[in-house]
Amino acid sequence: MLMFRNICPEEEGLIRETALMEQEIFPDPWSSREIASTAAQKQTFCMAALENEEVQGYFFCYYVLDECEIARIAVRASCRRSGVGRRLLSEMEEKCSSLGIRRIMLEVRESNMPAISFYRKNGFVTEGRRRGYYPGSPPEDAVLMGKELPAVPTGTEPLADV
Repeated sequence: MLMFRNICPEEEGLIRETALMEQEIFPDPWSSREIASTAAQKQTFCMAALENEEVQGYFFCYYVLDECEIARIAVRASCRRSGVGRRLLSEMEEKCSSLGIRRIMLEVRESNMPAISFYRKNGFVTEGRRRGYYPGSPPEDAVLMGKELPAVPTGTEPLADV
């Protein structure tokens, strides 16, 4: 059964396992030190999806006022297309709603069509592009995507018992 746990600087084992996944997934992996530093920042939230205490996926988000930027989101290769990514995104959206965040943004490599397709299926729309954003030979463009979250009603009174 998939469980979710906040990644915080004290979770050294969780950070180490996440850093190992970074090396398997990204061409520019974050180190354990970078992950711990991100998790320690005030305007961030970071979470891992675990099954039998093994990391299946994770995300790192930064937020300011009512906007959130996904810095990283990843799912272990063997767990892709099993619902882990969707569950991570759902947990992220719940956290955003609890913080009053109304908009989620991200950048994705233009060549990462599986990720772009995943985001589109989950309500993200393409908003632009950053030319040459990702290093390489040649540099690769980033596709900018965003999603508006529904407003959380404020000041609503519960229905009276009749």
